[in-house]
Amino acid sequence: MTILPLATCARLLGIHPKTLHHWLGEANFSLAPHPTDARVKCVVEEHLLEVARRHGRPLPDLPSAPGSPEEPARPVPAHEAQPDHPAALLSASSASLADLLQKLAWLETRIVTLQEQLAQLALALLHARERTVEARIAALESFVQPLVGRHTLPDLQEQGAEQASACASPRERLLVPAEQRARSRMPALIEYGTQGTYVIITSQEGELPLAPDSAEWFEWLATISSFRFVGRQGRFTAYRDTKHGSPTRSWRAYRTIHQRNYKCSLGVTDALTVACLEQAAATLQAHVPSL
Repeated sequence: MTILPLATCARLLGIHPKTLHHWLGEANFSLAPHPTDARVKCVVEEHLLEVARRHGRPLPDLPSAPGSPEEPARPVPAHEAQPDHPAALLSASSASLADLLQKLAWLETRIVTLQEQLAQLALALLHARERTVEARIAALESFVQPLVGRHTLPDLQEQGAEQASACASPRERLLVPAEQRARSRMPALIEYGTQGTYVIITSQEGELPLAPDSAEWFEWLATISSFRFVGRQGRFTAYRDTKHGSPTRSWRAYRTIHQRNYKCSLGVTDALTVACLEQAAATLQAHVPSL
């Protein structure tokens, strides 16, 4: 009859000695004493094979039995038959906690990256919507202008050539509701003109007589949430930052170059001077590849 120490059998099965002791009890198998050391409990080889078969545990080649000529019997160290030390369990728990913290940090980094990508997608959608609105306005103007001249009432034609020309002008004619809504969403334009001055144009009021860096200039900027800037150094679209859904006094400049979005901070409203806008335009223009 071949017997093996309980700790050795548990190691062969890849389980804890207490688990093996429980499995033996379920099968009504008793432990056998060690031939040289009564303190060591052993398992009969046939019982070990039956337990492995019942629980589907593979067994490697069994070592020689204690006391056989191939391998002399030796007492099993006490630490092999004892359950794991609490310090070992604490070390394993600390390693698992460190792994969880590392995964959590990685997830936080991924969330920040996804938030940035979502902001870029929203900005790209806003730019695409602006271009679509501009195209629709141009199409409506080209479609409505001939109709205005064609359906002019006779009494209006008799009021004089200047008044009829003013009524037919695209700038002074009444806009349809769709055009009014579209133009109300268009940001104002600050553009460096050919005469060396900056011109301010809005979709609702037309050209504004504002001097750059004046008190009226900053008061007007405080009433809007976005504008387009076309200067000597470059161009961009500026948007007011929001916090908890409410606009703040801080501004950022955005520009899309070759389907990539670039941005830079402009500061608060009181700092939006022409020099500040030109510097931001030059910073964004530097991302344009030179031909």
